[in-house]
Amino acid sequence: MNDMTATGSEIPVAARRAAHFAHLYALLPQMLNAIGWSRDEIDAHRTTALRAMLAHAKTHSPWYAARLAHIDAETATLADLQRIPVMTKHELMEHWDEIVTVPGASRAEAEQALQAMTDQFYIWSDHVLLCSGGTGGRPGLFVYDFDSLARLWAGMARGFFASLMTLAAEGVEVPGGVRMATVGGETSSHGSFVLSRIFTNPNNPTTNLSGWRALPDNYAKLNQAQPHFLFTYPSVIAELCQAQADGRLNISPRILYLGGEQLPQAFYDLAQATWPSADILTCWGTSEGGGTFACRQGGYHICEDLVIIEPVDGAGEPIKPGQLSEGIYFTNLYNKALPIIRYAIDDIFELADEPCPCGSQHTKVRQVHGRWFDRFQYGDISMHPVTLELAVLEQHDILEFQIQQTERGAHCLYRAEKPIDEARLVAKMDAALREAGLPSPVASAEKVVSFTRSAAGKLNPFRPLS
Repeated sequence: MNDMTATGSEIPVAARRAAHFAHLYALLPQMLNAIGWSRDEIDAHRTTALRAMLAHAKTHSPWYAARLAHIDAETATLADLQRIPVMTKHELMEHWDEIVTVPGASRAEAEQALQAMTDQFYIWSDHVLLCSGGTGGRPGLFVYDFDSLARLWAGMARGFFASLMTLAAEGVEVPGGVRMATVGGETSSHGSFVLSRIFTNPNNPTTNLSGWRALPDNYAKLNQAQPHFLFTYPSVIAELCQAQADGRLNISPRILYLGGEQLPQAFYDLAQATWPSADILTCWGTSEGGGTFACRQGGYHICEDLVIIEPVDGAGEPIKPGQLSEGIYFTNLYNKALPIIRYAIDDIFELADEPCPCGSQHTKVRQVHGRWFDRFQYGDISMHPVTLELAVLEQHDILEFQIQQTERGAHCLYRAEKPIDEARLVAKMDAALREAGLPSPVASAEKVVSFTRSAAGKLNPFRPLS
């Protein structure tokens, strides 16, 4: 799958990626313009987009045809969302073939393609797969068509592009174009890898480095790249800041984008102190449809032209700005390949209770109190536990999981109703631990009947010794 799509198309993957990148840039003007929409414009657009999604789902998905039978798509309003049953990840995965609207697509074929992947690929002509473990503890499988994947990235990245435009307006010049680097995912179906692999300028490629392995291996490459824009995980930033302080790293990013995990205030402050002239940006996103874009005033805004996010309490009732939710209901308004309507995500949202100084009318999120994954530390060896998660994501009959750090390796607890290849799961974890530098790791797995969750219903998929 390095050269062609998974379905054997004669169009090389590189050509599709170049076309995808061009499509992304064609979308950016309207995405940037939407940042300045009035509240009335946002709500009018959401109503129109919701009606279109409901009509499409009812027409092309047998599962939604039954689920939405009581909803009139032509006259539906935003208030009618509360009349739609909540969708769970379990339901999505169990009824995937009845929900997906791509002709001929099946979960079995998608999983088979992912098992054999050696690089990012296209499937069913020009569709792309993403996988996510997520804080709910069960792997999810998502498919995007050509246009919707570009909208996913354009919607989330517009905060970064808006920041670049502001820098340009302030007279900051970038000779030779913007140099970009990521210290994120490696070859996998994770969005951090797939999106960075596709949406990179063919004439000025992004430097893609792994944030899941030993960071010192990346310092020389970052020093050579001298990125203006750097993306990485919040759990990586402390090590990068220390390397900058002691001279092993010598870079001057103008924009530092910290995403994929919760960004603690202490890490934000550390990054700002290390690179005082840089814009420190963050946002929250999901494989289900992205979700937010970064704000230069801190925090981030919901992409209300693309998604609907309903923060709710434990009883499923809407909460007020300033309160902490016990989860959200997520509706994707643009990806018609796999409709996601009122999908339960257990992240804890805190909406701002006052207007944002930036002026955008898109709902401001003060913080999402979740998705914070500590690294596993073994003496001088540090590894991101997401690399262990890859062993779980290919076991599609695992319903929930938690990977626990041990003194000499890792132990995976999992819940499954069908048999899984536990030997393969353990072998993959063992290989990941060895690649991280552990000479004689101990990897193990254990099937459990249930998990004990937090008061908010959350199951952290990673549990470090600390």
